Amino acid sequence: MKLTTAALALLASVDCACTSSAFVPPSLKRNGLLRPAHFGVRPGEKRQTWALPSTTTKWNDIEVVPASEITEINGGTGNLDASVSASKFNSHAVSPDAVKKAAAQYISKYNGESGASVVYSKLQEFGVKVVNGYSGGAVLPLLDQFHVDHPRHAESGKTPITWITNSNESSAGHIAEGYAKSFPQDEPDLPVGVAVATSGPGVTNLITPLQDAICDGVPIVVLCGQAATVAPKDAFQSSPAVAMTTPCTKWSYQIKSAAEIPFVMEYAFYVARHGRPGPVFIDLPKDLQNQVVNDELIQSFVQDTLAPPQSESEDINRLARIVERRRSSGDTFQAIDLGTNGNGLSFELSQQQFPGTDYEISPVT
Repeated sequence: MKLTTAALALLASVDCACTSSAFVPPSLKRNGLLRPAHFGVRPGEKRQTWALPSTTTKWNDIEVVPASEITEINGGTGNLDASVSASKFNSHAVSPDAVKKAAAQYISKYNGESGASVVYSKLQEFGVKVVNGYSGGAVLPLLDQFHVDHPRHAESGKTPITWITNSNESSAGHIAEGYAKSFPQDEPDLPVGVAVATSGPGVTNLITPLQDAICDGVPIVVLCGQAATVAPKDAFQSSPAVAMTTPCTKWSYQIKSAAEIPFVMEYAFYVARHGRPGPVFIDLPKDLQNQVVNDELIQSFVQDTLAPPQSESEDINRLARIVERRRSSGDTFQAIDLGTNGNGLSFELSQQQFPGTDYEISPVT
């Protein structure tokens, strides 16, 4: 296997809580970041690399090669070459205000949808066909989206996601792992398993499959209900889900507004599938599952979340922030850095060259 030194540096920058895996070459176990070939790399494709000059070095089962030997930059989800990205998209995110406007237009695609509906819409966008789970009161708004008679299926014309009720939450998590491991390589989307459960004991029953997934480098996204944000701390089945799942996931986060769900889902699936694959946990308070995305909510999210932080602690806990990035051509532009605890990844909001088309979000290369 050939990698450039820059690729190793990039992999080392990806946040991952686990440092061992049955799929990871021994020489990179201490980094815990090398993804297995059958996760995210199709037959005949090259691993995603960022080339920098180096000398050829053989390091156990990894060969570090000079940049001149890398002729193509091609990742598992499509071409991420900066020059191709620049020619395909017409970016308008040249200033912080432009980024805010682009972010608002991006979220506006889901205007009128509830938080639970946005989650379901994003699952379909990511090519999810099967979801495993176990019901509970705190997650009922999301479960309603999966019902075969839900009017959204007839209105959208899309094939509904298959819902499988398992015997318990732990089984749902392990089945999601198995689904990701056995994902067909000829599918257009990268492997991922999805599990849904309720709050409290529903979350605690998922700790074992989450820990198993982080140890084996298995990409799964776990969505769990939570007591309403206005409920007292000792509310029925309320629990510190994010605190419990942080040690056994690549990223764990509780939704703060229905308007941020599109960005949360984009980041969650990217983190689960890329770098060294692993589990991601999303906590969904019940009142925010029912909250409807509207113009006021979108503007509140854009103005408050993307505004300069008032303190370092506020920035660490914030989902998104505006950052300046530089293209390979030397041009600078504004991007949105998603993630918490100082371990974010930068994404660019860009619009296809055709006027009036929706904004798309793509990782910055």
